[in-house]
Amino acid sequence: MLAIIGALILLDRMTAYWFTELIVLMMPVVIIMYATMHTLKDGVMLSVGLLIISFLLGNFRMTYLIYVPVGIFTGMVYSYFITKNKSRRFLMFSAMITYTIGELIASFVVYPLLGFPITQMANEYLEAFNEAKNLTGFDYGAVFASIGLDLGKIIGVLFVMSTILMGIMEGLLIHLISIFLLKKFKIKDLGNTNIYEIKPNPVLGYISLFAVSSSYLITYFKDNEIVYYAILIFSILGAMVLLYYGYIFIILFGSMVLHRNIGGIFILLAFLIPFLFTVLMMLGFLYATGPLRSYLERKVQEQKQIQ
Repeated sequence: MLAIIGALILLDRMTAYWFTELIVLMMPVVIIMYATMHTLKDGVMLSVGLLIISFLLGNFRMTYLIYVPVGIFTGMVYSYFITKNKSRRFLMFSAMITYTIGELIASFVVYPLLGFPITQMANEYLEAFNEAKNLTGFDYGAVFASIGLDLGKIIGVLFVMSTILMGIMEGLLIHLISIFLLKKFKIKDLGNTNIYEIKPNPVLGYISLFAVSSSYLITYFKDNEIVYYAILIFSILGAMVLLYYGYIFIILFGSMVLHRNIGGIFILLAFLIPFLFTVLMMLGFLYATGPLRSYLERKVQEQKQIQ
C-alpha cells in the first residue's frame, strides 16, 4: 500500500501536481480497506507510513501537509467504527463529521498559521464573483443589495458554509467509495447506499423555508451585527437544506421517471441561469414537505406492479 501511494505521489510531482486531490482522497479509503482486511493496529502503522511518505515525497506541498492528516484522521475513525460493527448510516455520518472537523481546523487554524489569513481567502472569493460578472454580465452584488444584503459579508459566511459543505461532501464520498471497494474486493459487505432511502423531514422543510424568508428582515438589523449575521447564517443554512432536498429530487426524478442522469446537467445550467437555484429550492421544499416525495413513491409502486 505504501509503495503504491508513494509511486502515485511521485507521478503527481512529475505531472505538476495534477492528481494531488485525488491521492489525498484515496488515502483514507486505503486505510479503511487495510484496517478492515487486517486489524486496527495495522491501520495505525499504515497511517503513520502514509503521513511520512506524503510529506517527504510530496515535497512538503501545502495540500499534502494540511489535508493528508485530515484524511488519515477520517480513515482511522471510520475503521474503528467498522471494527465496532456500527451501522452503515452511523459510518456515513462519522465520515462526514470527522472530515468536516478536519476541514474547519485546516481552514481556520492551520492556514492562518501558515500565512494565509481568512480575509485573504474571502477577497479571492469576491474577485471570483467580479470575474463572473464580467463573463456572464450577471451582477450578484446588485441582486443582493436589492434585498439589503452586503455581498462582502455574505462571502465571509459562505466561506464558512462552503468549508462545512466541502467536508460533508468529501466525507460522504469517502464512505461511498469505501463500502463499494470493501464489497468489490470481498473484504466486508456493508450493504448498498440507496439515495431513495434518505427520507425527507417535513418539519425541516418548513423551518428551512422560514429561514430563507427571514433574509428579507435583515435590512432592519444593519446596525446590529450580531443579529445581522445570525439571520444571514440562518437563511443560508435554510437555502442549503432546500437545495440539498431539491438536488435529491432532481436525481431521483431523472433516474426513476426520465431514466436519465440530469442532476449534474441541472447544476451546471443553474450556474449559467441563477434563477434555477430558486427553482431548485422550491422543488426541495415540495419534496421535503411531502407532495413530490409522494409522487415518487407512486412511481415506485407503479413500477413494482408492472414487474
